[in-house]
Amino acid sequence: MKVYQLTYRSKAIQEITPNNIYEIVKVANEFNPSLAITGCLIFYNGYFIQILEGEQVAIEELYNKIKKDKRHTVTNILSKGWAPKRIFENWNMAYMNLADLSLGNKKGLVLKAQTELQNISTKTNFTTKVFWYNINELLGDDGFYKSLADGN
Repeated sequence: MKVYQLTYRSKAIQEITPNNIYEIVKVANEFNPSLAITGCLIFYNGYFIQILEGEQVAIEELYNKIKKDKRHTVTNILSKGWAPKRIFENWNMAYMNLADLSLGNKKGLVLKAQTELQNISTKTNFTTKVFWYNINELLGDDGFYKSLADGN
Protein backbone atom coordinates (compact mmCIF):
# COMPACT_ATOMS: atom_id res chain seq x y z
CA MET A 1 0.00 0.00 0.00
CA LYS A 2 1.37 3.38 -0.99
CA VAL A 3 2.22 5.90 1.70
CA TYR A 4 2.68 9.66 1.59
CA GLN A 5 6.07 10.91 2.80
CA LEU A 6 7.34 14.38 3.59
CA THR A 7 10.96 15.23 4.43
CA TYR A 8 11.89 18.63 5.83
CA ARG A 9 14.77 20.33 7.56
CA SER A 10 14.85 23.15 10.06
CA LYS A 11 17.31 25.08 12.19
CA ALA A 12 16.91 24.71 15.96
CA ILE A 13 16.85 27.85 18.05
CA GLN A 14 20.11 28.45 19.90
CA GLU A 15 18.40 28.00 23.27
CA ILE A 16 17.16 24.48 22.52
CA THR A 17 17.91 21.93 25.21
CA PRO A 18 17.97 18.13 25.18
CA ASN A 19 14.78 18.24 27.29
CA ASN A 20 13.06 20.31 24.58
CA ILE A 21 13.95 17.70 21.98
CA TYR A 22 12.90 14.77 24.13
CA GLU A 23 9.57 16.53 24.72
CA ILE A 24 9.09 16.76 20.93
CA VAL A 25 9.73 13.02 20.60
CA LYS A 26 7.49 12.18 23.58
CA VAL A 27 4.57 14.16 22.17
CA ALA A 28 5.09 12.62 18.71
CA ASN A 29 5.09 9.11 20.16
CA GLU A 30 1.83 9.85 21.97
CA PHE A 31 0.12 11.68 19.08
CA ASN A 32 1.27 9.86 15.93
CA PRO A 33 -0.32 6.43 16.51
CA SER A 34 -3.81 7.95 16.52
CA LEU A 35 -3.27 9.10 12.92
CA ALA A 36 -1.09 6.18 11.76
CA ILE A 37 1.90 8.49 11.32
CA THR A 38 5.41 7.08 11.40
CA GLY A 39 8.80 8.61 10.75
CA CYS A 40 12.21 9.56 11.98
CA LEU A 41 13.63 12.74 13.53
CA ILE A 42 17.36 13.43 13.31
CA PHE A 43 19.11 16.19 15.27
CA TYR A 44 22.73 17.22 14.76
CA ASN A 45 24.74 20.45 14.91
CA GLY A 46 21.63 22.54 15.42
CA TYR A 47 19.61 21.06 12.56
CA PHE A 48 16.56 18.85 12.45
CA ILE A 49 15.86 16.54 9.51
CA GLN A 50 12.61 14.65 9.68
CA ILE A 51 10.69 12.27 7.48
CA LEU A 52 6.98 11.79 8.14
CA GLU A 53 4.91 8.93 6.69
CA GLY A 54 1.16 8.39 6.58
CA GLU A 55 -2.02 9.63 4.93
CA GLN A 56 -1.42 12.80 2.91
CA VAL A 57 -3.93 15.00 4.77
CA ALA A 58 -2.63 13.92 8.19
CA ILE A 59 1.01 14.51 7.17
CA GLU A 60 0.36 17.94 5.67
CA GLU A 61 -1.70 19.02 8.70
CA LEU A 62 1.06 17.82 11.04
CA TYR A 63 3.73 19.61 9.02
CA ASN A 64 1.74 22.87 9.17
CA LYS A 65 1.61 22.45 12.96
CA ILE A 66 5.35 21.67 13.12
CA LYS A 67 6.18 24.84 11.13
CA LYS A 68 4.61 26.95 13.89
CA ASP A 69 6.72 25.39 16.65
CA LYS A 70 8.96 28.06 18.21
CA ARG A 71 11.80 25.61 18.95
CA HIS A 72 13.05 25.88 15.40
CA THR A 73 13.22 28.32 12.49
CA VAL A 74 13.81 28.28 8.75
CA THR A 75 11.66 25.24 8.02
CA ASN A 76 11.96 23.93 4.46
CA ILE A 77 10.25 21.01 2.75
CA LEU A 78 12.97 19.04 1.00
CA SER A 79 10.64 16.58 -0.71
CA LYS A 80 7.16 15.15 -0.53
CA GLY A 81 5.38 12.45 -2.46
CA TRP A 82 4.25 8.86 -2.59
CA ALA A 83 6.33 5.80 -1.76
CA PRO A 84 5.53 2.12 -2.21
CA LYS A 85 5.84 1.44 1.54
CA ARG A 86 6.85 2.94 4.88
CA ILE A 87 10.51 2.82 5.86
CA PHE A 88 9.81 3.44 9.56
CA GLU A 89 6.67 1.32 9.88
CA ASN A 90 7.53 0.15 13.40
CA TRP A 91 8.31 3.62 14.76
CA ASN A 92 5.73 6.20 15.81
CA MET A 93 8.72 8.53 15.76
CA ALA A 94 12.26 7.19 15.68
CA TYR A 95 14.73 9.72 17.06
CA MET A 96 18.46 10.05 16.85
CA ASN A 97 20.65 12.81 18.27
CA LEU A 98 23.73 12.32 16.16
CA ALA A 99 25.85 14.31 18.62
CA ASP A 100 25.42 11.36 21.02
CA LEU A 101 27.09 8.99 18.57
CA SER A 102 30.67 7.94 18.97
CA LEU A 103 32.93 8.55 15.99
CA GLY A 104 32.65 4.88 15.01
CA ASN A 105 28.87 4.95 15.11
CA LYS A 106 28.84 8.21 13.15
CA LYS A 107 30.89 6.57 10.41
CA GLY A 108 28.48 3.62 10.49
CA LEU A 109 25.51 5.94 9.99
CA VAL A 110 27.30 7.73 7.13
CA LEU A 111 27.84 4.33 5.49
CA LYS A 112 24.17 3.44 6.09
CA ALA A 113 23.09 6.73 4.48
CA GLN A 114 25.40 6.16 1.52
CA THR A 115 24.15 2.58 1.08
CA GLU A 116 20.53 3.73 1.21
CA LEU A 117 21.33 6.44 -1.34
CA GLN A 118 22.72 3.85 -3.74
CA ASN A 119 19.91 1.34 -3.24
CA ILE A 120 16.82 3.54 -3.29
CA SER A 121 15.39 4.28 -6.70
CA THR A 122 14.47 7.95 -7.15
CA LYS A 123 11.77 6.76 -9.53
CA THR A 124 9.85 4.93 -6.79
CA ASN A 125 10.97 6.63 -3.59
CA PHE A 126 12.46 10.08 -4.11
CA THR A 127 11.46 11.49 -0.69
CA THR A 128 13.24 8.68 1.16
CA LYS A 129 16.36 9.25 -0.94
CA VAL A 130 16.25 12.98 -0.08
CA PHE A 131 16.02 12.08 3.63
CA TRP A 132 19.15 9.88 3.49
CA TYR A 133 20.98 12.37 1.26
CA ASN A 134 20.46 15.12 3.83
CA ILE A 135 21.62 12.91 6.69
CA ASN A 136 24.75 12.14 4.68
CA GLU A 137 25.30 15.86 4.05
CA LEU A 138 24.61 16.76 7.68
CA LEU A 139 27.21 14.28 8.91
CA GLY A 140 29.79 15.20 6.29
CA ASP A 141 32.78 17.39 6.97
CA ASP A 142 31.92 19.58 4.01
CA GLY A 143 28.84 20.29 1.95
CA PHE A 144 25.61 22.15 2.47
CA TYR A 145 25.23 22.02 6.26
CA LYS A 146 28.91 22.77 6.89
CA SER A 147 28.71 25.88 4.69
CA LEU A 148 25.58 27.01 6.59
CA ALA A 149 27.35 26.52 9.93
CA ASP A 150 30.31 28.54 8.64
CA GLY A 151 27.97 31.31 7.50
CA ASN A 152 28.58 30.83 3.77
